[in-house]
Amino acid sequence: MEIGNRAARTLLYEEVVKDLYQLIDEEHLKPGDKLPPERELMEQLDVSRNVLREAFRVLESRGVIVSHQGKGRFLRTQSQLSESTESLSKNLERCSMMEAYEVRQVLEVKGVELIIRNATEKDIDELEHAYKVLERRFRETGKTEGEFKLHKLYAAKTGSIFMTQTLEIVLDAIFDMMYGKFSDVLEAVSGEEELESHRQIIRAIRRRDEKEAGKLMHEHLQASIDNLK
Repeated sequence: MEIGNRAARTLLYEEVVKDLYQLIDEEHLKPGDKLPPERELMEQLDVSRNVLREAFRVLESRGVIVSHQGKGRFLRTQSQLSESTESLSKNLERCSMMEAYEVRQVLEVKGVELIIRNATEKDIDELEHAYKVLERRFRETGKTEGEFKLHKLYAAKTGSIFMTQTLEIVLDAIFDMMYGKFSDVLEAVSGEEELESHRQIIRAIRRRDEKEAGKLMHEHLQASIDNLK
């Protein structure tokens, strides 16, 4: 495996993340396998322990590897997904993305229930304004960039600090993976369908219809989950 020629403008640990993905994909590792020891990887990748550990933290946050104190670092086990010809590293990250989306789905469905119970009319006006900004941007660019900001606003309007903070963590983790190896999942969902879905969700929130709003949010996120399978 040839590793090197790292771009000067890229943070070193980000390049080491790419090198570790390459190692996973080219060294015939299997889910659950142990990674080589730190010292061996430091020599192979020509990096310091601090840089290597920062790269490991990224892979751990993406659910690709797990650390067991006193035993080392291991590739995660792979849950059952449809047959794929993708690289091992992307398959492992896909498993983590699926798990994150399933957690997100549960939280956001509960989140819209909390919005309906706790949000003021002004809060709902802010959701509608954010939706209109997203819609205008889509009409201008053909892209739904900023959709995650709308989901974070849903979280902020739940009236629950704990729910807001928890959803922020889940959304940030998904955002990190989505705009790397999984931009294809974003592109697979129609922008028109996304906008219509948000329009209906906010309309149900305005009516204070917990059951309908929860159902619509569940279906909205299920579309992305189905694309990951």
